[in-house]
Amino acid sequence: MTAARALEALRPYLLPLLVLMLTWAVIASVTPSFRGAASAYSVLEGFALAGLVALGLAATIIAGELDLSVGSMAALAAIVMVLCEDAGLVGAIAIATAAGVAFGALQGWLIGRLGINSLVFTIGTLILLRGITYMAAGHEPIMIERFEITDPMLDRYWVFSWSSITALATFGLAALFLGYTRWGREIYAIGGARAEAVSAGVPRVRPIAVAFAISAGCAALAGALAAARGGSAAPQNYDDLLLTGAAAALLGGISLYGGRGNVLNVALGVAILSAVGAGLAVRGTAASLVQLVTGALLLVVIGGEFLADRLGRRGRGRNGMSRASGGLS
Repeated sequence: MTAARALEALRPYLLPLLVLMLTWAVIASVTPSFRGAASAYSVLEGFALAGLVALGLAATIIAGELDLSVGSMAALAAIVMVLCEDAGLVGAIAIATAAGVAFGALQGWLIGRLGINSLVFTIGTLILLRGITYMAAGHEPIMIERFEITDPMLDRYWVFSWSSITALATFGLAALFLGYTRWGREIYAIGGARAEAVSAGVPRVRPIAVAFAISAGCAALAGALAAARGGSAAPQNYDDLLLTGAAAALLGGISLYGGRGNVLNVALGVAILSAVGAGLAVRGTAASLVQLVTGALLLVVIGGEFLADRLGRRGRGRNGMSRASGGLS
C-alpha cells in the first residue's frame, strides 16, 4: 500500500484522533492527577454507558435513521435488571439486554414496514418506555437486595473493569458484524443511498430492524451494567443519555447523512467525550462547563469535516477538469 493510499484510508480518523490527542494533552498538562493508569481507567469506564449508547445510535445513523428512545430504554433495562436479580448477575443483564434487542427489532420493523419517520416514531416510544419504567419501579428508586451478586462489578483489573471489558467486547462484535456480514453491509447500503439500494435488491425493512435492534440492545446493556455496578435503579435516570451518545458518535466522525462511519469512529468519539468528562471532573468542574467544552469540540469536528469534504470535492473537480482538458488537447 502506497503512502497516498494509506493516508486516504486513515483520513476518516485523522480529525477525531487529532482532537483526542490535543484534548488529552491539554487536560493532562493542567491536571497532573489526570495521568497514567488512573486516567485510562476513567476514560474506559465511559465506554460502559455513553459508549454503548453511542455505538447503538451510530448503527441507526448509518442506516439513515435516529433512535430517540435510548435513554428511556436504558432506564427500563436498569429496572428490569434489578427486578431479575434472582437470575444472577449474568442472567439479569442478559434478560434486560434481550428485552431491549426484541423491542428494538419490533420498533425498527414497524418503522421500515410502515414508512414512518423514525424521529416521530421514537419520540412516542421514548415516552412509552419511560411510562413503563415508572410503573415497573413503582415510581420510586429500587435497590438490589443481593449485593453479593454485583460484587464482581466493583473489581478492577489494571485499567479495566467488568463493565469496560463488556463494553469493549461489544464494540469488537459490532465492528465484525457491521464490517464483515451481509446484514451489516445492508445497513450501510440502506443508509447511504436507500432508493438505489432497494432497486439493487437490498431489503428495505430488515436493515432498519437490525439497526434499531442494535441500538436498543446496546442501550439496554448500558443501563443493566450501570444498575449492576451501582446496585440500584431509578425510573428518572438517563434523560440526557441521548444527547451524550449522539455527541460521542458525531465527535468520532459518524455522518448524519447516513452510510458513513464505523465502530472505530465511535470509539474515538467516546474517548474524546470520556477524556473531557473525566479530566474536568477531577478538577471539580461544574457539569455546565463539561457541556460547554463538549459542544465546542463537536462544532470543531463537524466544521473540520465539512471543510475537508468541500476541499476534497473541489480538488476532485479540478482534477476532473484537468483530465478533460488534457483529453481535448
